[in-house]
Amino acid sequence: MIFFLYFLKNDFPYHRFAISVNKKIDNAVHRNYIKRRMKELFRLNQHLVTSQHDLWIVVKKKFDQSNMPEIERLFVDALIRIEYQ
Repeated sequence: MIFFLYFLKNDFPYHRFAISVNKKIDNAVHRNYIKRRMKELFRLNQHLVTSQHDLWIVVKKKFDQSNMPEIERLFVDALIRIEYQ
């Protein structure tokens, strides 16, 4: 697995979103790149989750620009599955 997505329904009128990237993954520059990309993916696809949730992403493996289509596909699939839980 590249990342884990934990979610829990909340009572707020908005989503809450958190990202954790393991310090063993490369250097701070690359970890921040991963965080920025995941935040952008959520910003572009948050409409897929209609009810409000707390979302926490834990990134376990390093990825870069070449892996982004796969990461985006997995992330969107995970967001869609939240609605069916």
